[in-house]
Amino acid sequence: MSTINNTEYYRRRLDEARTRADSALLPEVRRVHREMAERYSIMLQDAERGRPAPPVLGIVPRD
Repeated sequence: MSTINNTEYYRRRLDEARTRADSALLPEVRRVHREMAERYSIMLQDAERGRPAPPVLGIVPRD
């Protein structure tokens, strides 16, 4: 996947995660989608800088 495709993909996923967080009725669901948006934001920034994004699998609690 090229850098341009990565940025487009991460930007689209970031927007989706934000939209889902804004429309979620349950606080837990809102939190999960906000966390996903944060991760996509980081991956988007890395892709925009030309850095490969490491794969992130699943939602892992931050303890």
